[in-house]
Amino acid sequence: MICPSCGRHVPDDALVCPGCHAPLDVTRKLPLSDARWCPACGALAAPGAEVCPKCGTPLAEEKGPERRQRDIDLPEIGNTGMMDALGETGVMAGVESAIPPEDGVELGGQRADRMPRQRSVLLAVLLAVLVVGGAALLITHPWNPEATRISATTPADTSMQGFPGFLDSLSGQDTSVGSGEKPLSAADALAQCHDELGSLSDRVDKSEELLRSAGVSDDTPLSERKEALGEAQEISVEVSNVISEIRQLDDGSNSDSVSELVTIASWLRNRCDALTASWERSVSAESPSDEADDILSEVNEARAYARRFTESFDQWEAE
Repeated sequence: MICPSCGRHVPDDALVCPGCHAPLDVTRKLPLSDARWCPACGALAAPGAEVCPKCGTPLAEEKGPERRQRDIDLPEIGNTGMMDALGETGVMAGVESAIPPEDGVELGGQRADRMPRQRSVLLAVLLAVLVVGGAALLITHPWNPEATRISATTPADTSMQGFPGFLDSLSGQDTSVGSGEKPLSAADALAQCHDELGSLSDRVDKSEELLRSAGVSDDTPLSERKEALGEAQEISVEVSNVISEIRQLDDGSNSDSVSELVTIASWLRNRCDALTASWERSVSAESPSDEADDILSEVNEARAYARRFTESFDQWEAE
């Protein structure tokens, strides 16, 4: 044995190195498979030792536990009665025999190992086609092309939103194929705004005539004067919306036409403001007939706007 401290050769049974006096008993290795322990003190004994080196207890030879055996009455495997016509075993159900079958006899397991039958494959393909085709029809709606259309096509009155009249669809959306509908050009839209201003001017004329007759009369009920005031205010809002729409139609090539039409519409709007102010005075007057001059002073001053509007309205043309 070699001392692990100084490397000197020492006897195998030495417990202390004679050269460096290092303990050697802790360096001895015993395989656990051959190890024995004293049943009295638990000390480790060398293989083949008859007495415990620590307490001196005799160590008897260890014997492993006897293995118990069970007597099982197993049937003998033979050829008689082991396989029936289908090749299945007669001893254990569900377990196929390892013995090859006789010639001409087909085993049940061989049928299960085959590929799927043609009828099963065709049925699976048919079901897949029905499911996929049905889903495609449900999504595309070929019988109703309008089912998946998301554009707004409900006619709506847009006169209060800055565009005169009714719109069947928004100008920024695509029209239906084959419908014959085409978006208005800038010139056509300006002409439409021009016509709307003419209609609004006629309404202003009627409201002013009513003001000069019923608006300064004590016989006109207050409710009728308030209703006329609401009509004048509504006309003012519509004129302002038309002005906004005209300005949005400026594409750079029609700036002169847009500017002229905005000026004409502004004259009408100034006249609407004067008319609204006169109706407000009529509504607040206790005796409209006594305050007629004050009530009509606003519309009288706005006659210049009416004259300018009339002179320029008929001469305007869209580029």
